[in-house]
Amino acid sequence: MFSVLLMTCFLMHVDAKKQIERTHDYYTEWAKRIGDSEMSHNEHLWQADFLKKPKWDYTQGLVAKSLLELYKATADERYLAYVQEYADFFINDKGEIMTYKKLDYNIDRVNGGIFLFDLNKFVPKQQYQAAMDSLRSQLETHPRVKEGAFWHKKRYPHQVWLDGLYMGSPFYARYSVEHNQPEYLKDVVRQFQVADKYTRDPKTGLNFHGWDESREQAWANKETGCSPHFWGRSIGWYLMAIVDVLDYIPQEMPERQELIDILNRVCKALMKYQDRHTQMWSQVTDRPKAEGNYLESTSTTMFCYAMAKGARMGYLPKKYLEEARQVFDGLCEHSTQLNEDGTTSITRACAVAGLGGEPYRSGSYEYYISEPVRNDDPKVVGPFILAALELAKSTPHIVVAKDGSGDYKTLQAAIDAVPHFKKTRTVIYIKPGIYREKIIIPKSKELLSIIGEDPLTTVISYDDYAGKENAWGQTLGTSGSATVYAFPDDLYMENITIANTAGVDKPMKGKGHQAVALHVSSDRAVFVNCRFLGNQDTMFNYAAGARQYFKNCYIEGTTDFIFGWATAVFDQCVIHSKRNSYITAASTLQGATHGFLFYQCKLTAAPGVTEVYLGRPWRPYAQTVFMECELGEHILPEGWHNWNKPQAEKQVLYGEYKNYGKGADTDNRVKWSQQLTEQQAEEYSIKNVLEGKDGWAPQTGIIRYVPVKK
Repeated sequence: MFSVLLMTCFLMHVDAKKQIERTHDYYTEWAKRIGDSEMSHNEHLWQADFLKKPKWDYTQGLVAKSLLELYKATADERYLAYVQEYADFFINDKGEIMTYKKLDYNIDRVNGGIFLFDLNKFVPKQQYQAAMDSLRSQLETHPRVKEGAFWHKKRYPHQVWLDGLYMGSPFYARYSVEHNQPEYLKDVVRQFQVADKYTRDPKTGLNFHGWDESREQAWANKETGCSPHFWGRSIGWYLMAIVDVLDYIPQEMPERQELIDILNRVCKALMKYQDRHTQMWSQVTDRPKAEGNYLESTSTTMFCYAMAKGARMGYLPKKYLEEARQVFDGLCEHSTQLNEDGTTSITRACAVAGLGGEPYRSGSYEYYISEPVRNDDPKVVGPFILAALELAKSTPHIVVAKDGSGDYKTLQAAIDAVPHFKKTRTVIYIKPGIYREKIIIPKSKELLSIIGEDPLTTVISYDDYAGKENAWGQTLGTSGSATVYAFPDDLYMENITIANTAGVDKPMKGKGHQAVALHVSSDRAVFVNCRFLGNQDTMFNYAAGARQYFKNCYIEGTTDFIFGWATAVFDQCVIHSKRNSYITAASTLQGATHGFLFYQCKLTAAPGVTEVYLGRPWRPYAQTVFMECELGEHILPEGWHNWNKPQAEKQVLYGEYKNYGKGADTDNRVKWSQQLTEQQAEEYSIKNVLEGKDGWAPQTGIIRYVPVKK
C-alpha cells in the first residue's frame, strides 16, 4: 500500500512538470500534501522553525493559521487537533503565554496569536480570548515613530520594517472588528501609510526592507533612512498584510483605496523582475541576474498568495489570478521535492534575514545572499498552504456563463451534471448575469457549493406565484411558486441574488400574492452574502428539523416573508420590510427545540412603512427570537401579533434580548412575548441552535458536515 501511495505522489509531482489540469481538488490536494508533510516533519507545532526549545513566535502562528484554513477546507480534525495541542501547550488557564514578554515590544510576537481567532471559534476557551487580549494590549503601549507606525522591536528603535506590517496589522484589524472597535482601523491603515511613504522607491515601484527614522543605523541611507536593497520576503510580508487587512477595512472607509493602490503598484512592479522560466523571484528582488543571487521560495509563495487572493477579492485585475496559477506551477515544479518517506519538502527557502542586531546585519547585497537556504522553512510552508487554498477557492469544478464562456449556459444544466450522491464537495461558479430559471436542486446533489461573483450582478430570477396556471392548466400553490428549490444536505450558496419578480411588471391573478424566492428544505444549508428579493412569502424555510444558516444576507418582502418549519439562524443580516405587515410566520412544530433566530441583524423599511410586526404564528407553537438586533422605528410597540389565535399566546415562544434602536422599546410589548434572561439567551446562542447531534457549526467557517466522534 505504501509503495502505491508513494508512486501516486511521485506521479503527481512529475505531472507538475507537464500541462496541468488545475482543478479545485488539485490545489486542495497540494495544500493537504504540504500540511500533512509539515505535521510528519514536526511531531509538535512548536518544533517548526527547527527549534530545540519552545518559543512563542510568528512562524508557528503562521503555520497554525494555515492549518486551520486547511481544516476549514477539508473538515479533517487532525489539523485542528495539531493546532490546539500547540495552543494548550503555550497558554495556561489564565491566558498567560509561555515565553511571551510584552515589555520586549517585539511586533513578531503579536502575530504568534493570529490563529487564535479561528481556534477560539472552533474550540471556545476563555484562556484563548485572554491570550488575544494580552497580545492586543501590547499595541496600546508599543513604541512608535513620530507619524504613528510601530517600531519593529524595542531593540530596534525608530525602525519600521516591511515584515512588521504583517506581524501586527492583520491581528490588529481583526481584533478591532471582532471586538466592535472600528475606531482603531484608521490606526491600522496608518501603519501602511507611513511604511509606504518612507520605504517606497519611485524608480522601481518596490519598497525597501526597512526605514530608520533616526538615520542612526549603519545600514540606513543618511538622506532617506532606507535600507539599501529590496528583500523579496519583506515585500511578500507586506503584500500578505495588505490582502489580509482588507478583509476588515469597510468599503466606505476612504483609506481602503490607498491599500488597494499600494497592492496594485507593487504587484505590477514585481512582474518586471520575475524569472519567466521558473515563474519565481530572487532573494534580492531587483537584481535577478546578479552574481550569487538565487530564486527564493518564501517570497515567491507570498507573492502567489497575495495575487491569488487579491484577484479573487477584486483588489487586483483578474489577470493576476492566472499569474498566480503560473507561479504556483513554478513552485511545484522547481521548489518541491518528494522524500523517501513519502512526505514532500519545499526547497529554496531563505532561513532568516534582518537588519542590525548582533552580529550586525548590514543590509548589503552580499549579506542577503549569504544567509542560509533550507527546506521546509515554516515561512514557506504556511504561505504555500494559504496560496493553494486561495487558488482552490478561485477554481470551481463547473463554470456557468450565459455568454457560453463557461461549461454550461444555465445553472440548472450545471446542477444536473453533478453526479448523484457524490462523496466530495462540488463547486459551481456562476458568472455575472440575470439567469431567468426555475431551479431545482435535488436531494441527491449533496455537498454542493454554488458561488456567484457578486450578489448585485449574479441573479437567479423567475416570476411564478400562487394562483398562476402552469403549462398543464393546473393552479400553482405557494409551494409551487418558488424560484429556487433546495433539497440536498450540506448545501452552500454565496454571492447570489435569488428573486421572485411576480407582481413587479404586471399584477398577479388569482387569490393571494404568495410568490416564493427560496424554498429550502436542506439540512446544514449555508447562505453567505446572498440577497433574497420578493414580496409576500419571500423565503420558505420548509422542512421541520432542518438547520439553515444565513450570514450577511439581505432579505426583503411584504407579508410573512420569512416563514416555515425549519430551524434557521439569520446572522448579521438586513431584514427589509416593503409594506406595513408581518416579518415572520414561523410554524415550528410542537416539541421542537428552536425555531427562527435573528442575531445582530438590522431591520429596515421602505419609505412610508411605519407599522410592522416582528412576527405572527402560522402554527401555534411558533418560535422566533431577535437578539442584539437593531430595530427600526417601523417596528410597532406591541412587537408581535397572535394572528387572531388567542390560544397561540400560551404556546408560542416570541423572545427578544438586548435589541436596540427606535423600535426596540419593550415597554408596550404584548404580555405574552418574552424578554429573555441571560440564561435563556445562552440557550438561544447560534451554537446551541445549530449544533444538533452532529456538532454542526457553520458560524465557525466549517460548512461541511462533520460527524461527532463517539
